[in-house]
Amino acid sequence: MRLLGPDGAVRWLAYGMNVHAGGSPEVLEEALRTTVDPLRERLDVDGPFGLAVRLDREGVEALLEDDERCRLLGDLLRAQDLVPFTGNAFVAGAFHDAGTKAAVYRPTWDDPAREAYTLGFARVLAAWSAPGAEVSLSTSPLSFKPFGDGPGLASAAARRLVATGAALADLADETGVKVRLALEPEPLCTLETTDETVAFFTGPLAAALEAAPRARAHLGACYDVCHQAVEGEDPEAGLAALAAAGIVIAKVQLSCALVVPDPSSPAHRAAVARFDEGRWLHQVAAGGGAAPLRRAADLPEALAGPDAAAWAAAGPWRVHCHVPVHLDALTPPLRTTQPVLARALRAALRPGLTSHLEIETYTFDGLPAEVRAGGLVASLAREYAWVLARLREDGVVPMPAEEEP
Repeated sequence: MRLLGPDGAVRWLAYGMNVHAGGSPEVLEEALRTTVDPLRERLDVDGPFGLAVRLDREGVEALLEDDERCRLLGDLLRAQDLVPFTGNAFVAGAFHDAGTKAAVYRPTWDDPAREAYTLGFARVLAAWSAPGAEVSLSTSPLSFKPFGDGPGLASAAARRLVATGAALADLADETGVKVRLALEPEPLCTLETTDETVAFFTGPLAAALEAAPRARAHLGACYDVCHQAVEGEDPEAGLAALAAAGIVIAKVQLSCALVVPDPSSPAHRAAVARFDEGRWLHQVAAGGGAAPLRRAADLPEALAGPDAAAWAAAGPWRVHCHVPVHLDALTPPLRTTQPVLARALRAALRPGLTSHLEIETYTFDGLPAEVRAGGLVASLAREYAWVLARLREDGVVPMPAEEEP
């Protein structure tokens, strides 16, 4: 939906459609019927409704190879006043299959396949958008540290990102639609902390941009609140650091991580073990600040790996598992990082910081049954309600249909 701030600034809000299994045009069309339509009705939105689209590599290729199919889907979106203001190009392949895990980080950003997929996705979004639109497209933060990439990765990835940004500038000249690519830091990825992200933008990427400065306007960052909460970062400081470095924050993903208050307790460990659903990596972090930050690449490593005893003594844990943002606790005795999200959302409303907000709880199908009670649409409606209530505290409200331009 479109939001209006007290200063007249316009922002967009959507839910991440990577919650739906699959990234094909057929999955998108089914999601419009079974989720977007009833959700829009529950939220009583009669004006434009924002979409955060997910297409995988095969879905992008299918639309690029069939101009008529792409045009008809775009016509459907326009007829229903659905606005695809942002897309998720983080995962090029399968995302909801068993054992997906670290495959989500391939292809890496030194691979031409990543560039081709990203530019294809951008072209589809441009075809579905009106001239003058600004669209964000989140992407993988280069690679995954456990892959053991060599020291040349950052420079090679920077060159490929700049080539992609230059191609996006050409796309803007051709279509009138500005697509900005947004690198999304994530635990244990090449870019996982705000400091690493700033260092990349001001180092290897800045050097690569000297050869193609027009690409700069098409490259930015996506701040995922869950990811940076796992890292133990302060959201106000993180967002301010990105802005101070001149990095455009193309999108803020509104998300909560799990918190295990006392991992030395068998009951607490048993509760979090229920979230190890076998599809996604659930990186774990403990400590931070005065204490050393301890990280595990996946939940089983912290629960039963060689250092399990040390992990049990290193609490609380922050677990990379996107859980519904309206919940501050779930599956007792676990809690969430909702207080961090509340602070991040307020910080994201700073004038000029970002205009794209996405509620991203892609793990819904993998959550325990009691968390999924009532179904996806009901859960999304509660997430929207929580976010909208926080926004209203700062005077940001849904734009009435009669005020739509």
